[in-house]
Amino acid sequence: MQGGPNILIVSDATGATAESVLTSVLVQFPAARFQLWRFPFVRTKEQIEEILRQRPEQDCLVVFTLVSESVRQFLAEKGRERGWTVVDVMGPLIERLSEILHSAPNMIPGAFHHHPDETYRLTEAINYTLSHDDGHGIETLEQADLLILGVSRTGKTPASIYLSCRKLKVANIPIVKGIALPEKVFTLQVKKVGLRMASTRLVELRAERMKRMASADLLDYSSRAHVDAEIDYCEQIFRKVPSCWTIDVTNRSIEETADWIVRTVL
Repeated sequence: MQGGPNILIVSDATGATAESVLTSVLVQFPAARFQLWRFPFVRTKEQIEEILRQRPEQDCLVVFTLVSESVRQFLAEKGRERGWTVVDVMGPLIERLSEILHSAPNMIPGAFHHHPDETYRLTEAINYTLSHDDGHGIETLEQADLLILGVSRTGKTPASIYLSCRKLKVANIPIVKGIALPEKVFTLQVKKVGLRMASTRLVELRAERMKRMASADLLDYSSRAHVDAEIDYCEQIFRKVPSCWTIDVTNRSIEETADWIVRTVL
């Protein structure tokens, strides 16, 4: 879901633990809007500095699982210097258990592993989803577990990535007025979901994007008339795509959208 604060998941492994904790908490705030960014396999201060360069925003919450004490402290210090809120998921627990057990931890990053088959499925799903974002990878669309359709800024990419972390291969395809969808979208026996959004909210999200992208090509991008025309065209497409489920994501978080898709469609 676009808009709201940036939430950064930083981990020295896949980030699954931090994301699981975060998701468990976020379901208590169903109306919350945020942008989620994942930074897995972060094990050095140099990688932390690269994250800082990539995310210059001031409005950030960082949830991290880092074993290295020096890297944990470095991220916490740098984050606080920027005014970020930093949440160390593992650090306090490691320190407390060390006291209780009278034993020093091994401090091995990524020591907990999924079963090899599970790890492979997860990696394969994430790689597939990333390479099939925004209409790419049409030639291997039949390998997808799910196709997500919708106009620009309806949250196709974050929903796809979130579902890929559940070991699902997801391809998302933009619906653009005047550009025909690949024929495979209509013929493949793959589960399909169309994302709907109220025009008022879509105008807001596109206006926010335009502030960050000064381009003459985007002059009509956020106009109400243009958005309404795109939504009308999108609805026509949804009706033509066989067995296409649809969901209104106007007031739904990424997690709510993904959970609905898993429960209802898959």
